[in-house]
Amino acid sequence: MVKERRERDFNMNKRFLLPVLSTALLAPAFLAGQVYAEENTSTSEATEVVSTTEAPVVAATPEVVTSPATVAEEVAPQKEEQDTVILHTNDVHGRIVEEKGVIGDAKLATVIEKEREKSDQTTLVVDAGDAFQGLPISNSTKGEARAKILNEMGYDAMAVGNHEFDFGLDEVKKYKEILNFPLLSSNTYVNGARLFEAATIVDKNKDVEGDEFVVIGVTTPETATKTHPKNVKGVTFTEPIAEVNKVIEEIQAKALAEGKDYKHYVVLAHLGVDTTTPVEWRGSTLAEALSKNPLLKGKRVTVIDGHSHTVESTTYGDNVTYNQTGSYLHNVGKITYKSRQLLGNPSLIAAADAKKLEANPKIEKLVKDIKQKYDAENAIEVVSNSPVELNGDRENVRVRETNLGNVVADSLYQYGQTGFNHPTDIAVTNGGGLRETIAKGKPITKGNVIAVLPFGNTISQIQVTGQQVFDMFKKSLGSILQVDKAGKTVLDENGQPLLEPSGGFLQISGAKVYYDTNLAAGKRVLAIQVKNRATGLYEKLDLGKVYYLATNDFLAAGGDGYTMLGGAREEGPSMDAAFEDYLKTADLTQYEKVNPNSRTISVDSKTFKLPEDQGKEQDPAKPGKDSATDPAKSEKDQAIIPTQPGKNQGTTPANSGNDATKPGKTQETTPAKTEKDSATKTTPSGKNQGTTPAQTSTVKVDYKVADKFANKTVVSEKLLPNTGSEQSIFMMLLGMILGATALWTSRKQEK
Repeated sequence: MVKERRERDFNMNKRFLLPVLSTALLAPAFLAGQVYAEENTSTSEATEVVSTTEAPVVAATPEVVTSPATVAEEVAPQKEEQDTVILHTNDVHGRIVEEKGVIGDAKLATVIEKEREKSDQTTLVVDAGDAFQGLPISNSTKGEARAKILNEMGYDAMAVGNHEFDFGLDEVKKYKEILNFPLLSSNTYVNGARLFEAATIVDKNKDVEGDEFVVIGVTTPETATKTHPKNVKGVTFTEPIAEVNKVIEEIQAKALAEGKDYKHYVVLAHLGVDTTTPVEWRGSTLAEALSKNPLLKGKRVTVIDGHSHTVESTTYGDNVTYNQTGSYLHNVGKITYKSRQLLGNPSLIAAADAKKLEANPKIEKLVKDIKQKYDAENAIEVVSNSPVELNGDRENVRVRETNLGNVVADSLYQYGQTGFNHPTDIAVTNGGGLRETIAKGKPITKGNVIAVLPFGNTISQIQVTGQQVFDMFKKSLGSILQVDKAGKTVLDENGQPLLEPSGGFLQISGAKVYYDTNLAAGKRVLAIQVKNRATGLYEKLDLGKVYYLATNDFLAAGGDGYTMLGGAREEGPSMDAAFEDYLKTADLTQYEKVNPNSRTISVDSKTFKLPEDQGKEQDPAKPGKDSATDPAKSEKDQAIIPTQPGKNQGTTPANSGNDATKPGKTQETTPAKTEKDSATKTTPSGKNQGTTPAQTSTVKVDYKVADKFANKTVVSEKLLPNTGSEQSIFMMLLGMILGATALWTSRKQEK
């Protein structure tokens, strides 16, 4: 009896013991597999890209072998993980005062303060350049007052923009002394040595290992032509991509030697995405290149860009987030990273949202003191009441003739009649140098004058040949064509393709240029006339004749790519002084039409007929209606195609000079290829006419995550590389099978 009971108990124990033992033996493998599985779980429905300030787990290198038990131990959370937030600005251009659509520095300080107060995140604050120059209120101290404001806000780092050089090389060096944070540019050299720090390591939490930010700066090589050449004399700008990759190699090598591993890379780029910028110099190209850099694999890379004044958010590859906020403090950029994810979740804090905030009292007082001093100096009226709006919108003055451009050019022309040894024949100024609109029905003050011409340029006169004049206008009209978001050509009010905004577009006086944007870039100039000062008649441009060209010292020295200019020149007063004097005497009603199409004249070459009669034009310096700005009353001048001296008319501009446009960057659109029926037509108002990249990419977003941005916005999530084992499921199933088999066997034996 006892023996039977023992045998029965043994069978019962065996029935239950075998499944338990098999499960116990396989449990560690299963649990380890679950740890890996949790590390690599993604949520397809997530609206945010997740990351953390704690060191993310990355794929082990071939030299490192980690057991499952060890990994499970390492990833066990010790505390709640934090978000990483990058607040960023770009192309503020001296907007220290809050205005409609402009956040201003006092509210910007509050935005930064509120983000830093959040205990569950680490906050990095950076700027992508062009912070100091732009508005007279900032220019009045050469940007130094705003540099002190940025110190009070506690920025962590800033890139060097091209306009940081506008007050001269010595002033740029002074910024380095004033700022309490690094001013970065990896590719700016003087005498073979970097002028600025290439990079900096920002450690926001000294108690956490591996959460440091590697911040690298890079500056557009366009700086050589987008500030006054004298400001960058002896300065060279190397290729952005090569230089940034070089710095990454340097940092990685040093980190390896010190036993460190940086997982956060932030590149502050002042490169932009303008279609007129060479592809290899664009911020988007840099971002794409970084996504393919093997040294950055598994690391979080953020490219904060500026220069093109565009709103754009894009991702590249598995780990590169690109962001740009537009310009002028219309927005503050915000990129949020959650734990273990490499791509950021971008959003914008718009001026409308920031307006609801209380101003930071300390910054508000600083701004108030600056403004009071500035207002007292610039409140003096030049004109008691402007009868017209003089339009200086960026999207207008950089693509076609405007009334503001005519007024400024006329002021140079008028000064040049008596201000130099030889009277001026032609006057030009670049649209990129005109920075503000003068309102109708309000006084024009000294402050308004400086706002239009904030760069402090002087008037220069140089001696040029007709060929140089022709090449100059060919360069001016060589920009690519605008297209809308659907890829259709944008047309002006005359039904002609509209040029992409370019700071080098020339506003002119004393000449007329007929052009057709349907033609290839180097062949658009159809005819050029130059005004005869004695007769008032417009005569053909003589390619071999010497002319006297009045312009600003920036262009005279070859700025904006006008390399055909340069040479000996006479210097005059500041442009703003000449502009102010002209405003006091000119009849501004002659400039009523915003886009007169009377000097830089857009035509269709297929139907263009040269005017037959000559007439006399009202001198811009004299009161009365200017027929040059009123096409309805304009004389029928004989437009003559430029010809070689002594030769009959018949040599077209297409056969003269060299194409000043950058090879491979110019869109050549022939009439046959232009679909006018499907093109987007602009209005003649002069306000944001056409569809520019800046406009089409502008999307209102707030503190909430933006689910969609214009241009090729990508808000996606990428997890860290899969380091887990897929064997855990198999082992679990094997255990279940063994357990079931054991149970069946025991029952069979029991029977």
